[in-house]
Amino acid sequence: MGFSNERMRTGQLVNWFLLDGLELTPAGNPVTKALPLPFGVDHLIGFNELLTCRHPENAGVHFFLDDYQFERFWRQPQRYLDALAKCPLVLGPDFSLYTDFPAPIQHWNHYRNQLLTAWLQHNGVCAIPAASWSDEDSFHWCFDGISKGGAVAVSTVGCLVHKDASDGLMGGLKELIRQTEPSEILVYGKTSPAMAALLREHSIPWQAFPHNMATRIRAREEAQ
Repeated sequence: MGFSNERMRTGQLVNWFLLDGLELTPAGNPVTKALPLPFGVDHLIGFNELLTCRHPENAGVHFFLDDYQFERFWRQPQRYLDALAKCPLVLGPDFSLYTDFPAPIQHWNHYRNQLLTAWLQHNGVCAIPAASWSDEDSFHWCFDGISKGGAVAVSTVGCLVHKDASDGLMGGLKELIRQTEPSEILVYGKTSPAMAALLREHSIPWQAFPHNMATRIRAREEAQ
């Protein structure tokens, strides 16, 4: 039986049709494949720079931005597929899991992150999941769908400014390592000494890319 027009429109709102061909966990989250980091990525650009990037062949794309800057990708994923496919690496979307968000919103954003990343992989894009978490309660579900043994991206931007945030970063990172056993980690932002020590302890190699805004500010200051 075919879908009615009304049901099809509703399905489009929640990107139901992106699920075709994807594997789901028992909890219903799309499964992302374990992939290594590719060679040749020398810098990252934000998704908001994707359509104006002149040389995407060496650029990885990240979504460590305010959510409103990539909500359009959720609304029209097909529109950006060709542009993303030109880049050697895409870090999956990072819809926020703020601790003061109600749990259903946090679960929804994790689902969206997994769905779009898995869909990109299914369409031949080298995409790795961007892992994120909320509080310790989120550890029960926030890594669901991330396959063991692949590369994972994390952001430390804003997580090293005070002790509570730093402790939250380290707690989540330890749980990420325990649950997903990543082969390598891409760090967007600074790598703290404690974080570097933890990764060495588990023999996990990492690549760190500076926060783009900080890079631009430094470059502008040096040019003056």
